[in-house]
Order: sequence, then structure tokens, then C-alpha cells
Amino acid sequence: MRGRRTAIIGVAIVAAALLTGCTAPATAEPSPTPKATPSATPTVEPEPIPEVDPIDTVVTLVARPEVLELRDATGALVFELDYLTDPAAAVATITDVLGSPPVDEMYNGGSHFPPSTTHRWGSFELQERRYVDRWEFAADEPRTLYQPEFSVIFTGSQTADVTLTTAQGVTAGTSWADLEANPALQTNPSGCSGPYLDFITREETWSDGTVHEQRYGVDFSPDPDGTIIERVRAPLGIYDGCA
Repeated sequence: MRGRRTAIIGVAIVAAALLTGCTAPATAEPSPTPKATPSATPTVEPEPIPEVDPIDTVVTLVARPEVLELRDATGALVFELDYLTDPAAAVATITDVLGSPPVDEMYNGGSHFPPSTTHRWGSFELQERRYVDRWEFAADEPRTLYQPEFSVIFTGSQTADVTLTTAQGVTAGTSWADLEANPALQTNPSGCSGPYLDFITREETWSDGTVHEQRYGVDFSPDPDGTIIERVRAPLGIYDGCA
């Protein structure tokens, strides 16, 4: 019996060895496939918007009693030129607006107006006052609307595609009869200047120390036939008597 048991155990050991040798090797786990990283979308920089010089937006010049207004297509005020300030700066600004230099003419002046240089761009004139010769007495006096650094004149409704007008929309070249029919029209009692629609009132101290209320406006002059507005002028003093 013992020999039989031994034989059985030996057979079992051999069978186990055979089974161990026939076992298939373990299959390796597959490596995970790396996920594709999406490529970054290139940033497109917007085209820079070119800066616009405000002066380039001016399409209208409006004569007012104290200043010349420069307005854009919406009617918004872009800039204003004070009649009491440097005329050279005003000429440079208007040159930028109209795109060309003016034609200049010299005038000797007279009893009512000092010598001047007229800078003309078609239907627009800027008159630079020169307080010299018989007007030298006023050279060192403070500038006032009666004695400004410069004044303006419109002889037409447009120049270089820029409209020339007043606050009420009145232009040179339009009907004088229509102007006279305007109920807001004011008349200068002295007749020294034309009728006007736009004006201001200021208190001014004269050289003798007295204080006077003075009116200044934008006036209109007719053509010789009295049929159209020939000129629009500013600033103009409205006086009770002529000098």
C-alpha cells in the first residue's frame, strides 16, 4: 500500500509540473492612447481705427457776436475762435479747415476801422486788425469787440464745401425781402450798420471811467439793388450814433 500511495503522489507532482509549464503568459495591459491637445486658435488683432483730427470734421462756420463757431455735420461745436485772440492762430485753424492758404490783401483803414490785412478763402474773409498809424493809440489798449484782434465776413453761403451761416441759418446770397420779413430782425437806429438777428449786451468801461451798456451783433448788408444779402459781418457794434 505504501508503495502505491508513493506512486500516486509522484504522478500528481509530475502532472502539476506539466500544468505549470503549459500556463500562458499574462497579456500586458495596453498603454492608454494620449488625448490630442486642441491647437490654440490664433488671436486676430483688430485693425486699429485711425484717429480723426476734430478739425477735419468741421463742415460749418457760424458767425456769432463773440466768436466764430466751427461745427461738425451733427451741428456739434468742435472749436471756436474768439475775436479777441491771436489772429495768426485763427488763420492757421481756418487754413486747416479749408485745406488751402488764404489770399491776403492789405487795407489802409480809415475813420471807422483801423488798417487791416484781409485773409480771403473764396466767400470767407478774416480781417486781421492792425492798430498802427492813426490807430496806434489803441495798440496797447485791452482788446474789446469794438476793437477786436480780427473780424469775419461771409460773402457767400459756402466755400471749399464748408457752409458759412449764422445761428439762425441766414446766409449771404439769400433774399433781402425774406430777411426783412423775419419778426426777430433788429434794426440799428443810427443806420451805421445793417439789421441783425443775433446779439449780446455787455457793460464796458470807457477811457473816462464811465460804464456803458453796449450791444454787439452779427449784421447783414444788402447788395446795391437791395435784393439779396451781400455780406454777413461779425462782430459789429450797434450804436445809437455814427462816429
